[in-house]
Amino acid sequence: MAQQATQVLNTSVEQEAWDLYEVGSNEDVVVLAKRHPENFYIQHLGYLALYELTGRATISAPKGISSLAPLVDAIQNFEIGKTADACNSLNLYFKTQTNPLCFSIIQTAIKIYFRAEAYEETKSIIARFKKQWNDNSFVKEELICTYYLKRYDEVIKVFRDNMKLLNDSDIHKLVGMALLFLDRHKEANLIFENIPNKLNLPSFDEKRKMYDSVYKKIGELEAKSNSLGHKDLEDMGFAYLFHGDYSKAEKMFLSLTEKLKSKLCNV
Repeated sequence: MAQQATQVLNTSVEQEAWDLYEVGSNEDVVVLAKRHPENFYIQHLGYLALYELTGRATISAPKGISSLAPLVDAIQNFEIGKTADACNSLNLYFKTQTNPLCFSIIQTAIKIYFRAEAYEETKSIIARFKKQWNDNSFVKEELICTYYLKRYDEVIKVFRDNMKLLNDSDIHKLVGMALLFLDRHKEANLIFENIPNKLNLPSFDEKRKMYDSVYKKIGELEAKSNSLGHKDLEDMGFAYLFHGDYSKAEKMFLSLTEKLKSKLCNV
């Protein structure tokens, strides 16, 4: 009888801890973990909560087995540079469909998967989260994954379905490149001419003239590209683009988008 009562109590405490973690009350989860050192589930949840608070693994991983153990292992491996092992641990967690999801877990998983360039896995968990919660919080990451998977038709669909959420210059560049790869040049030109925070010009020809001076010295710029700032690199990308060198334009815009990925990996 006493054993049964303990099981009910543990279940209740674990639910309380999860409810706190789910809404971002990470300090309360850490306090709860200190009160229940014998409960592996709450210890693991406390570790995840502390990671959310500090942005890094500041303590050793708690011992024991719980459904959250793969997430703890993933963070531990990620922090020491074992990205492949971190991805394997995430895959183990998401393989069990009954394991709970929340914003924090998906955000951490995306950070790890992006570092490993595991775009298919990232799309899968974003789709699962979106379906469960009817939440488009990760639509930007969804579009980036789709582009890197070279599913250009799907890139356009994601963009059109979520235009209000994707008013971002880096995203617009990817959409423009996707249209070019689909041979939809007029639509691509419209996207590039209306990139947020860029000067709008009435025609593709005027855009090309605007970047003529950059293109004339493109060889010189290429030689010192490693030391150039974001604006100069962006100008090179547009110079390639408006002079028909789409391959080099894509490469340049992708290198700039890597900075966006890096930000996502360090959230």
